[in-house]
Parts: sequence; structure tokens; C-alpha cells
Amino acid sequence: MTETKTAAPETGAGPFPAAEIAGLSAKTVAHVVHYRRKSYVTLPSEGYALLKRIRTLMRDGTTDLVPLVHKDGFVWLAIGPSIPIAVDEIEADRGESEKHTLKRLGLH
Repeated sequence: MTETKTAAPETGAGPFPAAEIAGLSAKTVAHVVHYRRKSYVTLPSEGYALLKRIRTLMRDGTTDLVPLVHKDGFVWLAIGPSIPIAVDEIEADRGESEKHTLKRLGLH
């Protein structure tokens, strides 16, 4: 019996061939948090911290106050299973630098 091995893609992760992901730039330059009819624009470090805390609270099924530092200051958000929240990841504008996108969002 012969064993056949398939070569792993040279770049890329998981089942996606390198050709499929070669043209994608997935660097997040900001997050927009949509919470109770308001939107908060934040840097990725604060956005990722919020996402991590949301994940933990949702997994545990609990509600808690979570701090969010955003471009206009600071706010406490009540996060829990029955409280709607959405977080968008913002990438650099096509053909523009990260600095340009951050400036447009008021983060630079």
C-alpha cells in the first residue's frame, strides 16, 4: 500500500490556498462598536480587549459593566446575553494608507 501526501500551501493557514488569500489585506486599523443607538470608534487594542471580554461574558451567560476607551473618551458598557451589541472591524481604505484611514476616523 502506498501512502500519498498532499503538500501544505506555502503560505496561508488552514484550508485556504495561498492564491485565495494572497490579495487580501486583513489588518484592522480600528473598531466601531454599535451599542444602544450610539457608535464608538476605538483603536484595535481597545476593540480587541472589548471583544475578548464580550466573548467571556457570553460564554458564561452573565452580565457585567465593561470599560471602553474610544476616540471621544471613556464609557462603561453593560454587556450581557440580552443586550444587543455589534463590533465592526475597519480596514484601511482601498488605495489609502492606514494613517489616512485613522485620520478620517478621528483616531490620528
